Amino acid sequence: MDLNSYIAAEQKQSLSANQVQALHILALTNQELEDFMVNEYLENPMLENAERKENEIMTSIEKFSDTDAQTAYADQHPGNPDEDEPYRRELSAKKGSLLKENLLGQLNWNDYSKRQWKIMSYLVDCLDEKGFFTQDLRELAETSGYGEEELRQCLTVLRELEPVGIFSPNLAECLIKQLEERAVEDETLFLLLREHLADLVSGQIGTISRSLGISTIQVKEYIHLIGSLNPRPLMDIDRSEAAYVVPDILVSRPGGRWTVEINDQWIGEYKYSDYYIRMMEESTDPELTAYFKERLERARFVINCVEQRRKTIIRIVEAIVKRQEDYFQLKGPLTPMSLEDIGADLGIHASTVSRAIKGKYVQYKKTEPLKALFTTAVAKSGEQDGVSPEHIKEKIRSIIACEGKKPFSDQKLAEKLADEGIAISRRAVAKYRIQMNIPDSRQRALLL
Repeated sequence: MDLNSYIAAEQKQSLSANQVQALHILALTNQELEDFMVNEYLENPMLENAERKENEIMTSIEKFSDTDAQTAYADQHPGNPDEDEPYRRELSAKKGSLLKENLLGQLNWNDYSKRQWKIMSYLVDCLDEKGFFTQDLRELAETSGYGEEELRQCLTVLRELEPVGIFSPNLAECLIKQLEERAVEDETLFLLLREHLADLVSGQIGTISRSLGISTIQVKEYIHLIGSLNPRPLMDIDRSEAAYVVPDILVSRPGGRWTVEINDQWIGEYKYSDYYIRMMEESTDPELTAYFKERLERARFVINCVEQRRKTIIRIVEAIVKRQEDYFQLKGPLTPMSLEDIGADLGIHASTVSRAIKGKYVQYKKTEPLKALFTTAVAKSGEQDGVSPEHIKEKIRSIIACEGKKPFSDQKLAEKLADEGIAISRRAVAKYRIQMNIPDSRQRALLL
């Protein structure tokens, strides 16, 4: 049974577990779908990643939530002696001051001497772009003039700061530090990170399994856990670039023909595991055979739902583009369009359209939420169809642009709109005007 079959049952009072699951998959964003498939992959031996997603472990483990910026050092530790103020101002003025504020601001000023503060400031400057401390302390002592033991003591302090793993000597120790912070005490996992990180990056699951004497399922579970860690402690510190939304759907117009694609190439392609299918076919254990059959059925269901999700979203976006072609191509106002309109175009329920567009972004010349393309129609005098609020705003803006020395009141604007067949109240005009940040008639008169 495919997704369309499940969708057809939406209007029924009760839905089966599979129907609910199918609709849930439809509503997932591409990022959420990736997380969902990774979990399915880890839990189901019948699923295999055709593109060996383990090869991308170094990319996948870089996904984690933003951390709150630390309070500025000077604000967090007020009331220090006046003699220390020049040095604190010097700290803020140096290159990378924001990084130092984030890190050193976690410490209590009175716990350390001025010399220790200078050493720790110096050590912050020695961090690489990922947040690792790879310098040799003996060489550093010779070049800096600080004692090796002084450097080591200050480094020990700095390694306890957040984000966890900062000042680690390498990636393996950084990840282990984070695991220890979570109270994980798994020496096999630590050994994997220290001795088999290269194998992990290259997707050599079989090699790791044989070397450590653990199952491939266990290796996959380790990969999933590692994927939740932060491989670059400085990722969220001293970062000024804007956060960009990754579009779920890409719209293009090559050769004058609209094309809609799902931006999910990075998720990977999943297929059935030939290895475990053979094991199922050769097994003489009824319980094991039954287990494999159940897992295979689950794999088939998930893969089918993902494919149907892709087709359903493409159909919906194609229908949207068809209705909003002027908006996409000519940058005109949005055409009035509802969920029910798209549902009627495709013969599906409006709630299905709602699920399909939930949280998703589309990119043509700009990236915007799919839901922003739907408008609430406003009644138009003498016509059955409506006019979108965006169109009304454009009309109000053009009328105001042509007004003379006596600006139009909201009532007068409503009357002029009525002359063009758009019947809305004075209050509605005021609402749209305020939304566009246009002053009222009295304020506009003062600006003349």
